[in-house]
Amino acid sequence: MFKRSAFLLIMAAAVALPYLATSTDVFSRWTSGGEKTAGTSGGGWISGGAGASGAAAAQAPKGPKIEGQAVQDLNEILRFDGTPGWVMSRWPRVTAGLAELDLQGYRVPLVTGTSEQDLAGSLTYYFDKNQQMAYINFRGSTGDPRKLISLVTSRYSFLPQKTDDPGLALYQVRWNGQALSELRIRTSRIVRADQPHARYDIELAMKRP
Repeated sequence: MFKRSAFLLIMAAAVALPYLATSTDVFSRWTSGGEKTAGTSGGGWISGGAGASGAAAAQAPKGPKIEGQAVQDLNEILRFDGTPGWVMSRWPRVTAGLAELDLQGYRVPLVTGTSEQDLAGSLTYYFDKNQQMAYINFRGSTGDPRKLISLVTSRYSFLPQKTDDPGLALYQVRWNGQALSELRIRTSRIVRADQPHARYDIELAMKRP
């Protein structure tokens, strides 16, 4: 019981830090020409489910978990057929109003499970003016990235890329010499034996195929 409680505390920290931090999404590196970094505007909380306010939902002792429904397979969340309504129905709290270029973003906290191959961090879905999902961005950590690598290489045709940085594992989808989607995996700066779920830092930016 103690080990499970400790794990949940670690995962909560892994979710909160990237979720609340102000940072530039990975995909802006190439959508803005590779040099300029586009900022992200702040957004308000949207409360899903029964329609309770975000504050009330946060205080409710038996309310839905902030990370939303359990994830059995990464295909459930790394998909491009979702809608803004789907995002708000799956997660009890959503940060909306995130403008990035001509897209509208919806950011949610994510903890996919308790195994070392699960992910914890922040997940953002970006929709175009037709409410079609255009980009998916994830920033967070994992103890073992192989499940994520398997998904993006088999389903979305990511390919490993050579890099001059020995601490970086890079996978990309490229077209005409430009990266359209990208997965960056780095070993965490501090690797602790008692935190096996946070060995690797993950940055994933996926463009709709």
